[in-house]
Amino acid sequence: MGFGGKNNEPSLFVKSILQHSWDSDKKQGYFKDNQENPDKNIAVKFSEFEIGHIIHAMRTRSTYTTFHAYGEDKTSIKFMPWEKKAKRSFKNEKTGKWEDQWVGVEAFSVSFVRNGNQNFVIGLEPGETEEVVEYLKYILTKLFDFRTERQKEDFQKRKDSNSSDSPPF
Repeated sequence: MGFGGKNNEPSLFVKSILQHSWDSDKKQGYFKDNQENPDKNIAVKFSEFEIGHIIHAMRTRSTYTTFHAYGEDKTSIKFMPWEKKAKRSFKNEKTGKWEDQWVGVEAFSVSFVRNGNQNFVIGLEPGETEEVVEYLKYILTKLFDFRTERQKEDFQKRKDSNSSDSPPF
């Protein structure tokens, strides 16, 4: 979350960095070497209405697409459900032994395509999708609280500037 919207309102910025390397022993990816490379990372600012569309898409497992243009960059953005294949262990009722089976898991995909050739794709597990929805709701709450406080301040300023002898209308 950042501050930089109109009137310095809270706003949502998302930065995606392409993975630079992978350590198969630790099963860990590394991103730091791509952090400063402008072709290997992307930052996107979402409006409150886009946030609402994203929440709706994640809740209903539907697709939401949008397009951003900034300077020379043109970015297509897509939030989309997908069925990820995952290995799960099940106890075989006949043999009593544990066996691995491949199952479909309701995951979610986020993709940014800048200028038609720079692809940034993020896969979200079901729990991660729920966390993103909750965080997006938090961002909206912060924005609404900010606006409500501004309205209260503006109302108080108008009230203070009016004479006490003036009618309240």
